[in-house]
Amino acid sequence: MHLLEKKRPDTDSSTSAKVLAFKDNKLLLLKNKDNTYELPGGHVKIGEPLVAGAMREFFEETGIQVYSLKMVKQKPNRVFYKTTIFTRNVKLSDEHIGFDFVSINNLYKIKLSRKAYRDLLFLKRKNKSKDDDNI
Repeated sequence: MHLLEKKRPDTDSSTSAKVLAFKDNKLLLLKNKDNTYELPGGHVKIGEPLVAGAMREFFEETGIQVYSLKMVKQKPNRVFYKTTIFTRNVKLSDEHIGFDFVSINNLYKIKLSRKAYRDLLFLKRKNKSKDDDNI
């Protein structure tokens, strides 16, 4: 186990739910203690619906309540949802040290965590136009 990682609780499933949250066509990313960025989200509890887990994790990590999520991608043990948020007032949990709103075109100009880099490749491959609503 990596030094910065902690053991996952027994109540967590092996599936992670991540949220692509947009405000003014920019994606919310959370800054880790190792100065890399990642999407908000985390492990869904055993027996918890994926979308409910994504909403819970998003709220725990950002302090922002979301009521509508659209699934945009699913891989084994990882699911991605999209939403629009209406505030930049992020209240971080102790898991993160900062946040930023980043345009899709600038995603790979910042230091992403290894998982976030892989998670977000599907955005890069789409050769995004100026309209991020097609995700």
